[in-house]
Amino acid sequence: MRKFTNIILCAALILCFGFTAFAQAEGARQDISFAAYCKSEEDIPAAIDSGADYVSLADGVELSAAVKAVEHTGVMLIVDADSIEEADEKLKETASLNETGSVLFRIKAGADKSVKWAEDNGALLIGCYKGNIYPIAIAKIAGYAQPVCRAVLMQTNNQDGVILHNSVTSFFEKHGISGMFSFADSAKSAKRTDSARSWDDLIARGYDIIETAYPADFAQYLAQNTAERAKLSASVEKAAAISTEGCKPNRITVYENALNDAKALLQDGSSAVYAMADARAVLDEAVEKIGLDDGSKVTGDFKITPARALWALFGIALVLSWQIYFRKHWGKTN
Repeated sequence: MRKFTNIILCAALILCFGFTAFAQAEGARQDISFAAYCKSEEDIPAAIDSGADYVSLADGVELSAAVKAVEHTGVMLIVDADSIEEADEKLKETASLNETGSVLFRIKAGADKSVKWAEDNGALLIGCYKGNIYPIAIAKIAGYAQPVCRAVLMQTNNQDGVILHNSVTSFFEKHGISGMFSFADSAKSAKRTDSARSWDDLIARGYDIIETAYPADFAQYLAQNTAERAKLSASVEKAAAISTEGCKPNRITVYENALNDAKALLQDGSSAVYAMADARAVLDEAVEKIGLDDGSKVTGDFKITPARALWALFGIALVLSWQIYFRKHWGKTN
């Protein structure tokens, strides 16, 4: 019996450690990926070394060279085509890679035609939309939300275009498809520069694949993102251990809201650095103030008590009595 009990206890401990490890892994996971926009053949190996998930090519870079460079690296090659006919030609050039699913075609031919072409040829797609019309933007996302499509590239020359708003980007998650934003062409990147500040902004807006001409810099950004995620995870762990017993109700509300917001960011693998940093600061402050008992006050600490209610009624009665007195006195005088 004792041996059986020990076995049960060991199993329980293993499960506990397993769930803990899973929780830590969940908090540390990162779903941000990036495409390196290569302007020359020499850029391709450097992009691969930087950890790029995808490689895209500028005009003039030989497709055959790119095919050889990414072969057996696990990096996916993005092939751009202006038409179905051009896609047919490039499909032949990449046939050896396409068999292993290492090529993604971006075809400027509309969702229906591109999806059908991909299905007929056993190819994979990245959808395309450039514009600033809400119904068309969400229709494009829905149209490309097919098994053959990995992501939808959204572009605009408007710095506050609809594709930057949650009313559009929320459809990525609803349709189970990734949102891609490119900085390869400054005329289509919403007047944003290809820099860490812009990457963070677009990630905060709901995009989880960034196309950049600076893969080494983006790798550094990802490292910073990971470090901030670890800091937020540590703050959440510390906050979760805090007892709220006997604390003021308003402080508990602030604390719980901050903790829930921080957990939500950790569960989302594509959270922006600034969003996690802000959430950590808010949570740390809530934890610091929740049990503060040194006589200081924080916003919302005011609480209605019977004594305060009586004093408030007394004040109202006093004001009313003075008003009645002066009105009567003024009436007699006139």
